[in-house]
Amino acid sequence: MSTSSNIQSVQTIDVSSSQSTEAREVTRHFEKASPDDLRIRIESPTGDTITVPESLSELLQAVLRLAAAGETVGITRLSKSLTSVEAAKFLGMSRPTLMKLASSGEIPSHKVGSHTRFDRTDLQAFAEQRTQKQRKSFDELRAFEDSLDFQE
Repeated sequence: MSTSSNIQSVQTIDVSSSQSTEAREVTRHFEKASPDDLRIRIESPTGDTITVPESLSELLQAVLRLAAAGETVGITRLSKSLTSVEAAKFLGMSRPTLMKLASSGEIPSHKVGSHTRFDRTDLQAFAEQRTQKQRKSFDELRAFEDSLDFQE
């Protein structure tokens, strides 16, 4: 039997050895089928069945793979909307810098009363764009350095 605990808003589930064995047996079937062809069905005691939607099936497959490896599984709830303090921490910048980017429209935000809120998906998109810009700048710098043809 698995045990679960709620530690700092993360629910952890310790996978028992029998659950790990059962999960390994189930996940062996994952390798036999392409992910697009794999469907998970749930059957009720009355015989009713439902096919789990593909995106949810992928999530369940990931949990089963962790269980098969004997890993402890952790589940947490992440808010879709973050405060300015949470958003700044998420992006690794100061709150004043975040607020400047929000006021200039570089990062979308919305108001809840007098408080500014940020959607997690917008923050993730901004972080990805920032990373892409950094990589492009680094590549340009490397190309410039190569063009100088320094002799060692």
